[in-house]
Amino acid sequence: MRDDEADPIIEAVAALRAAGVAVAPIGDKLERWQIGDLVFTDADLWRLAASRGLVEGSDG
Repeated sequence: MRDDEADPIIEAVAALRAAGVAVAPIGDKLERWQIGDLVFTDADLWRLAASRGLVEGSDG
């Protein structure tokens, strides 16, 4: 990864947090995230941020 590229999941987490959503990592590998009582995978978290228009959605 180049220095000017952000990890897309970290970008999604930052965008959600900036929008007032409390996102917490679960475990050391940052592959699961907790929002309230719900647990999200990286892909689910990205889709949530994209559905809110906080990140650019990508189909591949």
